[in-house]
Amino acid sequence: MSAKTVTIESKDYVFNTLKEAQRYYDAIVKELYNDKLNLTTGQDFEDLKWIYTTYCSYTNYNLDTLSNSDIVGFKGISTVQQKGGQYIPTECAAVIFLDGTEEEFFTDKAIKEIASQQNPR
Repeated sequence: MSAKTVTIESKDYVFNTLKEAQRYYDAIVKELYNDKLNLTTGQDFEDLKWIYTTYCSYTNYNLDTLSNSDIVGFKGISTVQQKGGQYIPTECAAVIFLDGTEEEFFTDKAIKEIASQQNPR
């Protein structure tokens, strides 16, 4: 089975593997979480915005919110995820919308979906 490449169109960059892309954006989210930062400008902001909106369009997820409110930032948050019947604390991103609402955003899941769409079997 060949590795799936991932093209991040907002920066016109191709990651050689899905895992490479996931690690790269996971590190950004961890930094946002650890340093309690909000990301509102720059290339990383544009990348996360592209990843989120592309994921939403591929999966028809949260399209109403996207059509009614602009994305103004991202931050790292702590949440609980169920894996194998256990609840595991984990960090993920939160999308911050212009209207002040926030939405959990798992970059790993979104990038995996994007890679699947970009590399159909």
